[in-house]
Amino acid sequence: MIHGRDAELARVDRLAAPGASGALLVVGDPGLGKTTLLDHAAERARRAGRAVLTACGDPAERDLAFAALHQLLLPRLDHLDRLPGPQRRALGAALGLTEATAVPDRLHLAAGALTLLGEPGDDGSHGAPGDDDGPGTLVVVDDLHWFDDASRDVVLFCARRLPDVPGGPGLLVATRPPAPDTTLPHVVLSPLDDDAAARVLDEARAGLDAAARRRVLGRAGGNPLALVELPDIVTDGPEASSDRLDRLWADRLADLPGVTRRVLLLAAVADSDDLAVVVTAAGRATDPGAAATGAPDGPAPGPWDDATLAAWAPAEAAGLVHLDDGRVRFRHPLVRTAVRDVAPLAERRGAHLALAEASTDPDRRAWHLAAAAVGPDADAAQALEDTAERARLRGGWAAAARALERAGELSPDPADATRRLLLAAPAAMFTGRTDWVERVAARARSLAPDAASRHEADLFSGWALAQTARHEDAVRRLTALARATRDDDPDLAVAALAPAAVAAYNGGEEHLLDEVGAALAVVAPEDDDPVDAWVRGAVAPFAAASRAALDRAVATHADLGIRELDVLGGAAWVLDETRLAERLLARLVDLFADGPTAGTNALVSSTLAATRLELGRWDAAQACADDATRLAQETGMPLVELTATLTTAHVAVLRGQVGTARALARRVLAAVDPDVTRTVGVRARLVLGLAELVDGRPEAAHDVLRRGFTTAGGPVHRHASVHLLVPLAEAAVAAGRTADARGVLAAVAEHVGSEPGPRVAALLHQAHGLLAGDDPVDGGAAVDGGSGGAPTAEQHLRAALADPAAATWPFERALVRLHLGERLRRDRRVSEARTELSAALETFVRLGARPFVERATAELRAAGVRVADRTADPLADLTAQQQRIVRLAAQGRTNREIAEQLFLSPRTVGFHLYRVFPLLGVTSRAQLRDVVDPA
Repeated sequence: MIHGRDAELARVDRLAAPGASGALLVVGDPGLGKTTLLDHAAERARRAGRAVLTACGDPAERDLAFAALHQLLLPRLDHLDRLPGPQRRALGAALGLTEATAVPDRLHLAAGALTLLGEPGDDGSHGAPGDDDGPGTLVVVDDLHWFDDASRDVVLFCARRLPDVPGGPGLLVATRPPAPDTTLPHVVLSPLDDDAAARVLDEARAGLDAAARRRVLGRAGGNPLALVELPDIVTDGPEASSDRLDRLWADRLADLPGVTRRVLLLAAVADSDDLAVVVTAAGRATDPGAAATGAPDGPAPGPWDDATLAAWAPAEAAGLVHLDDGRVRFRHPLVRTAVRDVAPLAERRGAHLALAEASTDPDRRAWHLAAAAVGPDADAAQALEDTAERARLRGGWAAAARALERAGELSPDPADATRRLLLAAPAAMFTGRTDWVERVAARARSLAPDAASRHEADLFSGWALAQTARHEDAVRRLTALARATRDDDPDLAVAALAPAAVAAYNGGEEHLLDEVGAALAVVAPEDDDPVDAWVRGAVAPFAAASRAALDRAVATHADLGIRELDVLGGAAWVLDETRLAERLLARLVDLFADGPTAGTNALVSSTLAATRLELGRWDAAQACADDATRLAQETGMPLVELTATLTTAHVAVLRGQVGTARALARRVLAAVDPDVTRTVGVRARLVLGLAELVDGRPEAAHDVLRRGFTTAGGPVHRHASVHLLVPLAEAAVAAGRTADARGVLAAVAEHVGSEPGPRVAALLHQAHGLLAGDDPVDGGAAVDGGSGGAPTAEQHLRAALADPAAATWPFERALVRLHLGERLRRDRRVSEARTELSAALETFVRLGARPFVERATAELRAAGVRVADRTADPLADLTAQQQRIVRLAAQGRTNREIAEQLFLSPRTVGFHLYRVFPLLGVTSRAQLRDVVDPA
């Protein structure tokens, strides 16, 4: 019986039921019953006809890349050839099944694992797409906290994608707190209440006298494992008890024969439960002296000979281990921990040396040598560097970084230690663990024998800081590095300025941007250097000199590599060279498609999403934002995830999905201090302000949007705040707050200068037109007001349309036409109003801007035009992922091809199509082209 867990059992049982899908994390401290719940679910699923895949984390394998994933997928590896090519190659290389020709892409790898988990088991237990009654597969993962990082990331990737696929598989994961992803469904186990604890104790240890029973219940604290184990050690009095669960079995170990303790220790520190491995090592260390040297003491015994069985028998009798099917299984992971903890250092070292000598796997051997080292050890360090290279080639960046970091610690020569740590830093960068990068870089700097190595360490450290909200620390460190290296290493000095500008732009504070600008002047790169263009754009986004720097860099660098595409793409976006930005960033994303640089790809995809939003390519923008969000989650880049989320929210609000947009923007604001990371704060307020405008709440919209500007009216963020100006003006007019808005407009006009570029010039004219009040219009006057008078509202609005370059931003241009048409209709110039309103309506329909379609339609009807109801987008009610799948299917792509592109399983794609066909009124893929534009 499982007592006191009724609510938890109900959730576990639902996931174990035939056809159930989704993921559930069971989070709890040691001994609270996580494994018991998982065993219950696995047995229930098997009885229901489901295939069950299991894996259990092992602390001894935490440094072996993809070791846990191999354990989990082993029963399905004969289906590897069913995967799409990129997934098959990535997964095969990661698991060591095929030779790696390139570092496997982590997304193809994870998508391949997801596909294999959804494959039918050997018993054929699987439902068809859309068949909720198919038994499917239940995946049961225990001790996720002991998984190697690469395997853990794949499991979490799969968990995030399973809720969309009824019919299987289901994923049940147990881990110690904290939960690795609180966005996933999870249940946190608490200690049992008094009644449940008493039932557990009475059932497990009937016959305890009343005094012992009270002591156990008091000391166990509602922990089920303690309730079962404590009676053996508290019945003799309080002095025989232990306050720590991982010490519950220590007293039992002391009574075991020496040979039994030695084989138990070998099993506890081994990274395999294979009895033959342990016995082979035991044959090389049958006494403390031999163990300390690693020298064999006679021939190795066999796993099942009399001497071996005699050594294990006392441990089995004590209930510490169980031998079966060639495996050594500890009663509980805490038994393994206790065995290691009570052994003296010399014995632990001897066990690791014996296992290293017995191992035929160079990676396992390397880690055993490292565990045995008690000081600098050149051989162990070199072995770890070799294993790091193998892990890197398999895409195990965390394992590579950890091996190199440990190799640095074991290196006798400071120069070797520094070199290895400087190799560990970029490997850690690919994991997205900025804190890890900074720690490794700091260690490298402290050991560096020369200035060049210290400067390289500072560059990695500054890069890590630039990906966080520590903008000021990043700017100070990187600009100091740029100034210090401008003479001896000008290339490094320029390289330091690129992330410094990222940090300053995200922070948005004036002194940070000025500091980066001053450093640029000191370093003085070539005036056609791409980094020069990016830094100028970030610091002075509306200056003609910044646009000129971009033009020079693009003209000079015809053959653009990754570095040039990255910084020039960012510069082009900031400087409103939006078409150029899209072209450069799209090329960069293509270059990253087959590479391991998921973190960099996340950042680029996020910027590309914002670019496509501005160009009116909203479906493509949403697709890029989805990619960026997923990549940022996988690599731990929270700022990138937030910016991509804001693009999703912006698309949603423009399409009329106000509730979704508002929820996303509020979630972003809750995750960041908007006064510290101003670019995120301003963009979030833009979305919230637009949501209020769409909902017809101009006062609330004004209050939100006004926070994008200072009390005096200047921009809170040099670049991002300017794009709040038009919606602020519209809200101010409707709310009767035009005086303050005019002050903001004047401050922004002064801020951007006399040559801000066609986009910002159009925005200024549009805001002036909205705030000009109800002055009579004069369609023929010049924009300067003709004979000395101030320009009228219409003149400003027409000026906003005058430059053909403004057509680059179709939504903004259509909004100007809408505002002009509304004004003309109010002034009874109906014919002219119809022209502008009709043009605006066409654009809004094409974009799928539903609230603005409705607004333009209402104005046209008021102008006497009969306008039929027009659906902006037949896919508008589908999720973003469903929209992408439908458009790809309309292009003729197969489920497998779609899955490959979107990093899903073919089954997921099939399920979505099964569900959306009725919503679109089609019965086959061939009919999709009649319903949607596949482009």
